[in-house]
Amino acid sequence: MRLLVAATNEPLARAIRGTLLGAHHDVEQTATHADTLAELGQSEPQYDAIVLDEDMVEPPDGSFIASLRKAAPDIKILLLTSTPLSRTTGAGNRWRALPDEYEPLASHPADPNDSDVPRTDQSHLNQPDAVLRKPFSDTELLSHVEALTPGSPTMIIRGNLTLDTTNRKAYYASTHTPINLSRLEYSLLEALVRANGEFVDIKRLAELVSGPYFEQQGLLHYALYTLNKKLTRAGLIMTRRDSSWRIR
Repeated sequence: MRLLVAATNEPLARAIRGTLLGAHHDVEQTATHADTLAELGQSEPQYDAIVLDEDMVEPPDGSFIASLRKAAPDIKILLLTSTPLSRTTGAGNRWRALPDEYEPLASHPADPNDSDVPRTDQSHLNQPDAVLRKPFSDTELLSHVEALTPGSPTMIIRGNLTLDTTNRKAYYASTHTPINLSRLEYSLLEALVRANGEFVDIKRLAELVSGPYFEQQGLLHYALYTLNKKLTRAGLIMTRRDSSWRIR
């Protein structure tokens, strides 16, 4: 991908650029609003995405994001933020830390009584496509960038763990080599990850991965045992409480 890193923090920008270059992306770097807009306007070929640090975004409405979209309408924007998990930046504009938790603005039906009144609310233009909360690992950064690629697989990202739900693959600490999992092991892992740190009992896991009529719980117990061993070797921890499991 052709990427632009926009950040006033020079050490942060260099570190991000180095990580992206190491993943074979084409990366440039800017540190001011003027330079960023000029780079977007004159670049050939066009940038696919911009990694934008929150220091470049003016509170309270983040209007610089709208300026970026005006300069490059097709660009994807990944915002780096150290704010709490959810932050309001304008009427209805919500930023969240994980892509699968990001909620776009709700659409509202047009009012027939004001069809001739021009609309001035463009708060949706101030929204990034995805948000990554600092501090983050190289794996998280690369996974978020990859998720912005047109036609990219659907990703679930939890810390250093990345699930490619389209191709049913799991990665930890690196997106180059997947963890070697069976189909059942992957299904169990995805079900546990989607539980967001909550315990899931064996009956519910059976329903999630195989439907309500799955009766081979011995097979399920064995798959959880082998999954736990593989994740432990990778550096992840599964926790068991009676007949319930969770991953954090």
